[in-house]
Amino acid sequence: MDNLIEMLYEIQKEALWLRERETRAKERRNSLKQKSIQEGVQEPPVDDWIKALRRKFHTTNPKPIVVLSLFDGIGGIWAALRLLNIPFTGYSSEINPDAIQVLRERYPDIEHLGDIRKVTQDDVKQQIDLVVGGFPCQDLSCMGRRIGLHGQQSRLFFEVLRVLQTFKPKWFLVENVASMSWIDRDEISKYLKCYPIEIDSQELTPSKRKRLYWTNVPHPKSLPMIKEHHLTSLQSVLESGTALETKLGCILSNNFCPGSNVQLQRILDNETNSLRYISVAELEKVMGYPSGYTDVHFKNPVESRKHRKTRLCQQSKKLLPDTSLSIRWGLLGNSFSVAVIAYLLSPLLDHSVQQSGLEPFPFSQKLREDECAVMEPGEIWALFNAHERPNWYALIISTSGGRFSPSQTNGDRGPVDIHVRFLKLDPEYLNVENDKWNPIRGTGRYTLMPNIDAQNSWLPFSHRVISTIKLEDDYFIYPGKGQVWAVYDPKTHRPAPFFVYVLEMELHCGPGIPTKPGQEGYKAFCYLMQETVSPEIFRCTTKKLEYTDLSQFCFMVPFFYKNESGLFKLDYNAKGRKSLVDYHERQFKKHTQDLLDNMDDSV
Repeated sequence: MDNLIEMLYEIQKEALWLRERETRAKERRNSLKQKSIQEGVQEPPVDDWIKALRRKFHTTNPKPIVVLSLFDGIGGIWAALRLLNIPFTGYSSEINPDAIQVLRERYPDIEHLGDIRKVTQDDVKQQIDLVVGGFPCQDLSCMGRRIGLHGQQSRLFFEVLRVLQTFKPKWFLVENVASMSWIDRDEISKYLKCYPIEIDSQELTPSKRKRLYWTNVPHPKSLPMIKEHHLTSLQSVLESGTALETKLGCILSNNFCPGSNVQLQRILDNETNSLRYISVAELEKVMGYPSGYTDVHFKNPVESRKHRKTRLCQQSKKLLPDTSLSIRWGLLGNSFSVAVIAYLLSPLLDHSVQQSGLEPFPFSQKLREDECAVMEPGEIWALFNAHERPNWYALIISTSGGRFSPSQTNGDRGPVDIHVRFLKLDPEYLNVENDKWNPIRGTGRYTLMPNIDAQNSWLPFSHRVISTIKLEDDYFIYPGKGQVWAVYDPKTHRPAPFFVYVLEMELHCGPGIPTKPGQEGYKAFCYLMQETVSPEIFRCTTKKLEYTDLSQFCFMVPFFYKNESGLFKLDYNAKGRKSLVDYHERQFKKHTQDLLDNMDDSV
């Protein structure tokens, strides 16, 4: 009885504490709202999912963090941290004078460091907790020339690497477009040493904006189911207008013009009953900023407009007769989606994440652009076989042309030339295979072939192989921790693959240790992957499987995360089928001719 009374007392005490906290929070919101109205800026309502996260983690006084924002723009990171109610000390690296003007008006306490190429350790005397940056996308986006990561503007990614290595923060968050090629995506992942997570902002906001984010902040476990909520609809931000569609298209720095091929949807004006374009004030709310956020006094707006590299059209003057409006639109088009950044950083509300003794992140030791490449001599790469399984392996001997050529910076890429030596599966591991040239399995001991083969296309290549052991002149390939693999069940009549995520594994194999099928001492604990309604999106289930037979593993599957920690987007489809078929036909003819020549020699 005493225990029950004590428990009821504790419940009542907690209820009173929660009520007092809500009252204080409400008073604070009303105070901020009144202050915003006095300043002519309307504060947008805080989304319910943010409140839910605060309640979940019992967040009252989050620990302040020191943040360095690269390519800071108009301060999307500061708006996201304010939305999460995480206090911060901020350092900003930005060179656009218009963006800096907005930052100085809205966040006067932020310290400005200028050009990222000139940022050094001497500029910041504090230990940096978080580095955030969305580096230029012009050479990566499908809207640009797609020169690649080593293009004139997107090569600033390598400055991000330098900054990370210099300051060694606890956490980082790097953003760019999802429309980049898989080659560029893999190179970024290679040097940031993590897989990206893809998020379309329409899941959390009124606009579509698909982006990739690389971060070592733990991914949120579940995406708030608010895509269809009225507060994330286009209608929720309109002033005297009716939306013709639920979501707005992707906001770019140059689609303020109706004549553009990337123009946004029209809106029905409630007063004139005619179609109109979305206003800049409405656009600010779409991106997660208060209405009027970018409405500051720009110095020399005419000169600023003259020097901005924005594609204009003849009708732009009719749409935005005020030069400052076009500047504001351009700044918003280059900005973060605030709600998405807040979602990705929301795990920092968890005290266990902030207080956990994080081991120093193994930042890349390669910093200079000329040191870095997606493919380097000495690496093992997987190629698609004749059955479109990426379990042919080759050692990279040399690379030239294409993205490996210095001349690509001005757009002259030239043909790619990749020289490789293929790996052949050891005969002992081939005994159980029906097709010796295209075995089902993609694991075991491989011997380096003597001949050098030339590849003049990226099409046959799938991914870099990282779980390998060098055994004198041979290589041992196995499923590694944190990888997704296709698995075949040998007991079925017509084996079909399914996918597993390797959670833990152990292997007793190394130089000088004999390796024979079934004697490698391999053991893996895996989670079963479950296909969703989208054929390329899989969810990691809690169904745990144990494997000790390497022969069941067929090929590794490249992947990146989708929306949350347990959702994966698998990238296992071969690219360029026709070129791949032509390549295999040439290989088959060559093999056939070699057999005929050997028969002639034996006779």
